Amino acid sequence: MRIRLIASDLDGTIVDEHGETRPSVGTAVDRARAMGVKFAICSGRPVDSILPLLKRWGLEGRCDYIIGSNGGEVKDVARDKTVLSYTLSPQVLRDIMDLYEPLGLIPTLYDGTRLYVQRITAQAEKVAARLFVEPVKGDIRALSVHPEVKEMMVLDPALMTAAEAFAAAHPDPRYVSFKTAADLYEFNHPLLAKDVGVRIVASMLQAEPEEILAFGDTTNDLEMLQYAGHGICMASGTKDALAAADDTAGSPAQDGFADYLQKHLIRGCYVG
Repeated sequence: MRIRLIASDLDGTIVDEHGETRPSVGTAVDRARAMGVKFAICSGRPVDSILPLLKRWGLEGRCDYIIGSNGGEVKDVARDKTVLSYTLSPQVLRDIMDLYEPLGLIPTLYDGTRLYVQRITAQAEKVAARLFVEPVKGDIRALSVHPEVKEMMVLDPALMTAAEAFAAAHPDPRYVSFKTAADLYEFNHPLLAKDVGVRIVASMLQAEPEEILAFGDTTNDLEMLQYAGHGICMASGTKDALAAADDTAGSPAQDGFADYLQKHLIRGCYVG
């Protein structure tokens, strides 16, 4: 079946550890779009934080849709319209912060231009630098007065195993949690995942899962990789993402995304 939509994660998939994207990514996207295939970014980052970085990544003018906040925001670029889904209430946000405070995780509030953090540490500064924003110290509980698509917490990578074990021991039907980077642990509405955003775009296009090619590399990509008819995990991805995928591609440093498109889509217009 012909591919009609490419949905790709950013960090660890087409954006490398230095926050850069190879020129081959934009070239491959251009070739795919020239064939009538739509291109969507699908990231844990908020949409507002992605927009200023598109030029840096060589993706300005090349995205038909931008799916942000792990599927909670979907921006139709051509129509300049954004759809929101599945938010966490301010009370739930504060309950999460209270429960996880003893673990030493650092609550944040990310508005797309600033990363508010409960306290500024070297790890928080590293995360902010990766997002190309300044860390600003603030009382996150007091700032959390509106529903948010997610709660993001910064932590020392050495604490990740403990955080995951704590979450498993303290389930809550109001939210789910997962690792999104070595130093980031996030909380979403239980019905929210990246596949939600991809499903919304698929509905707009009237596309079937078999017509979707998705790229990802870690736990918050699982549902997207499983929903798409062709889920591709980067070879540098996490074990769970690799297990969920139908195929693998090289890491960002190996031009994995562009190479895969060239071999499996651009040359033949089909995957498989």
